[in-house]
Amino acid sequence: MQTPYQFFRRHAGYSYDPATETPAQGRARCARSLADAEEWARDAGLSFAWEIDDVDSSEWSYDPDPWAQWCCIARDASGAAVASLGCIDFGRGRDPWSDSYRRVVEAELASEVYHG
Repeated sequence: MQTPYQFFRRHAGYSYDPATETPAQGRARCARSLADAEEWARDAGLSFAWEIDDVDSSEWSYDPDPWAQWCCIARDASGAAVASLGCIDFGRGRDPWSDSYRRVVEAELASEVYHG
């Protein structure tokens, strides 16, 4: 079983400042930050609602058979929307429930609220 840190280190993107850290240090820092945000969100009562977005892949793809895009809304414990992200592409016929990127998006939104 993976720790949250290990999960985000493997599945999430990262950034680093080449003047002060190596790519590995940046990846570790970003993974720790997302793991911390995820834990904070759970303790704060944040919830995440996923729904099909108003746009589809035809917004950016020339494929003649467009597929659904998703949006995620983060809500605080009172139910108020506090962050969101749209036009999330899981690919044709795919959804958030079967993709590890779901957890990454939720942690990124939690981080936005936490550091907001």
